[in-house]
Amino acid sequence: MEPTRETVRPLLELQRIDSSVDRLNGRAAALPEQQEMDRLTEELAAARKTLAERELGFGGLSRDTAKLEAEVEALSDKIKHENDRLYSGSVGSPKELTAIQAEIDGLRKRKNHVEDQLLELMEKKEAAEKDFNESKEQVSGLESQVAAATVARDTATTDIAGEIEKLQDERRALLPSIPEEAVEVYEQVRPKKEGVAVAAYEHGVCRGCMVELSPVARDEIKRSDDPFPRCENCRRILIVL
Repeated sequence: MEPTRETVRPLLELQRIDSSVDRLNGRAAALPEQQEMDRLTEELAAARKTLAERELGFGGLSRDTAKLEAEVEALSDKIKHENDRLYSGSVGSPKELTAIQAEIDGLRKRKNHVEDQLLELMEKKEAAEKDFNESKEQVSGLESQVAAATVARDTATTDIAGEIEKLQDERRALLPSIPEEAVEVYEQVRPKKEGVAVAAYEHGVCRGCMVELSPVARDEIKRSDDPFPRCENCRRILIVL
């Protein structure tokens, strides 16, 4: 099939299809659903990092608390043991009894000090546990939001892919009606013109750039049989209507 102004007219429809595909691909690349998922994913990563840090801190405080609790228990046992010795009557030496009493006083002093440390540590542990639990709830909530955002993104992507496939079917059905040379010229021009290779020409106006052609250019198009006249302004192929 030879390209003539009549046979190249379907290029306008081809352009409509390709422009629609381009717009859909642009939508797919900048999906609000994808942006929301990216935002939530980034927020989730930060929340997980905070959770790990708080878990580590809470774990350390728990271990330190357990150590002090064990020390208090050991001191209590030792104080009881020394008290039993002091009042059992088995020790008769005043000097030894005085030493035992001094040992008990020292143990009690140590126990009071450790209990003060333990109380302070338990307050810190309680606060750390609260923060840790809050982080767990935050991570859990964000994981649910990310899952929902992923479904929304996938649904939007699938819908766009379906629309593109329909347009590609239209394109495949249209191509046999257009001269091969016309398609080749169209494909060569399209990348140079931001995806828009052809434009309708009517009433002396290029509908691609919306500029009215000069009288000389209009007269040249009218007199010429060139199937691929160009707009003198944007240089797109003009389809004469």
